[in-house]
Amino acid sequence: MRKLVLAAAAAAVLACGPSFAGDTAEDACYRHFDVNDEGQDFPEALKQCREAAEQGNSRAQYLLGYMLENGKGTEADPAGAFGWYMKSAARGYPSAEYVVGTFYLKGDVVRHDTLEAVKWLKRAAEHGQNDAWVSLSTIFAYGGGVRQDLADTVKLAHVSADMGVPAAQRFLGLAYLNGRAVKRDTAEAVSWFRKAAEQGYADAQTDLGLLYYAGEAVEADYAEAAKWLRKAAEQGDIGAQTLTGKLYIAGNGVKQDFAEAAKWLRMAAVKGCPDAEYTLGRMYLNGVGVEENKEEGLKLIRDAGEQGIREAKALLIELSEDSAHLQEK
Repeated sequence: MRKLVLAAAAAAVLACGPSFAGDTAEDACYRHFDVNDEGQDFPEALKQCREAAEQGNSRAQYLLGYMLENGKGTEADPAGAFGWYMKSAARGYPSAEYVVGTFYLKGDVVRHDTLEAVKWLKRAAEHGQNDAWVSLSTIFAYGGGVRQDLADTVKLAHVSADMGVPAAQRFLGLAYLNGRAVKRDTAEAVSWFRKAAEQGYADAQTDLGLLYYAGEAVEADYAEAAKWLRKAAEQGDIGAQTLTGKLYIAGNGVKQDFAEAAKWLRMAAVKGCPDAEYTLGRMYLNGVGVEENKEEGLKLIRDAGEQGIREAKALLIELSEDSAHLQEK
């Protein structure tokens, strides 16, 4: 009986709904945007968020930018979106600071400017936007003319890493591993990678697995490599899925299992990883771990070759020559 009463009460609330007579534009903006996908009213959210944004509300400015960028409730307008993102970022809204940084990195809507990107990404990171550390890690791993900012960024990374931000911990791992703005210290690098990996951060799990796989900065340990790569693979990391498959093929750190290898390689192959396509293709050609399927094997190897895998190109030539010889006979 109690369940029936509660159900009836809930139905009455849903039917009547709360009164929003006293809504400000800011309240209405959040309400129409934040409900679940099925109930979102983007045209109304756009209207209300624009009003709140024009009044200087930083979150409304960010949400308006999002709707303009993604064509929610209106036609997509990336340039207009950037303008509102910038207004929000200038007021210190972390998500907007991050997005502005990514706009400068991409260079599609505004001129590509790595230094400007780093400036905004650092602000976002300082304000607790964890994704900013992912972008910063990529920038500093590959250079990009920002050497003068690296030392300050490492200092900032230490603050965030000490607070337990996994992306910042991985950033420090890369810095210490490569000796960028700090003295190279492989033990310190492994320590930071491990802290991030133990928090379930897939990129760091892959990094740590690769170190154990290659015996770099740590003693080679296939079992430890398999453990960390498997964790990252389960989160969808393509490189980790490919290496996990290869470990099962070789029986390194795990019991040899061709069917299990094919499972992980397939996950990476469907995402377009050429190394996985090539390895899985060979398995199909030879019926190892999968039912033999020459057509599927050739397709995968051809796809890998088109993406630059030299072994795949060489194998296709070899198979073509063998086929020609057979026809001659």
